Amino acid sequence: MRTVLSIILTIAFFVCSSETFAQACPACSNPALQSSEKLEAGLDTLNKKTFRTTVNVTNGFDYQGGHPNDEGLSPNGQGIIVPLHEHIVELDFLRTELSLEYTFKTNWTVWLRVPFDVKMQTASINYLEPATQYEQEAVLRKRDIHHRTETYTGISDFKLLFAHRINGFISKKGRLDLAFGTSLPIGKTEENPLAAGDEARKHLHIQFGTGTFDPLLEFHYAMGLTNKLSLAFFTINKISLYENSKSYQGPFETTSGFSFGYRATDWLIPRLTFANFTQTWAKWDGEKDPNSGLITYNLTANLTFKLKNGLAITPGYRHPVAQQTLSDAGDTFEYGPTFLLNLSLKLYD
Repeated sequence: MRTVLSIILTIAFFVCSSETFAQACPACSNPALQSSEKLEAGLDTLNKKTFRTTVNVTNGFDYQGGHPNDEGLSPNGQGIIVPLHEHIVELDFLRTELSLEYTFKTNWTVWLRVPFDVKMQTASINYLEPATQYEQEAVLRKRDIHHRTETYTGISDFKLLFAHRINGFISKKGRLDLAFGTSLPIGKTEENPLAAGDEARKHLHIQFGTGTFDPLLEFHYAMGLTNKLSLAFFTINKISLYENSKSYQGPFETTSGFSFGYRATDWLIPRLTFANFTQTWAKWDGEKDPNSGLITYNLTANLTFKLKNGLAITPGYRHPVAQQTLSDAGDTFEYGPTFLLNLSLKLYD
């Protein structure tokens, strides 16, 4: 286990020079809520040479996007006015994220998160006004340069963080994990879709990464209220400070919330979490991207099964309570129902 830290860092920085082939979606680039093991691992000290590996699976259904439109494309690619209609874009996705954590010094840990995404997009048209056959064909040509029924797969941006645990924070039964780090620009990015759309060129509005090193800051606090009941607060933040080589600057994203957990038995812990996800505008060459910007509130129910040999299994369900996009003209995906599964294994050197 002595070389685990160096292996994690070597992998992280080596792949930054690698090229991956994928396309993306804004919905599944949203940061996942903190995984259960951050809360259920206990209030004890993290001992040197402790290693934890976690697999987080997020399966989202019926994420909704789209916008009204009155433009079409003629057979020779010229823009024309057509009857009012809607571009309907729906998304199902499966994200599998491998998380590696190694304690290189008492209560100091390095985290590396490696996500792989499968994103299934469906595009259709809802006609709000009657349209001729010619107009319908123009509508479909315009839609297909923006959104298509396709499946995209690939690696998204890695996340590398260094975390410090403070035991006895606020109360004797309290524990604070403070983590800071950066995203690693692994996921494939796209050329400016706003410019391509103006020129009637085929493009993608959605991408797997930002193409930049974005600072990350996380706080995970848990405390025991009684011998069985625990309370937790958390905030997960990503900040984009500059444009990538294709003139894209990602949004500020934050996920914050609180949860209550109840130790029903030594091996079963149900947990209920309420959280807010906020994404501000992204920008292309300084222009606001209408396909970004979302505020959503979610309720998540989890059951953690603590098995032998440090293994924990946590299935869960996340449901959107309320949400709002910053623009009605873009393709920001609103949350649909989401199923979660967390598998965590703690090892010692």
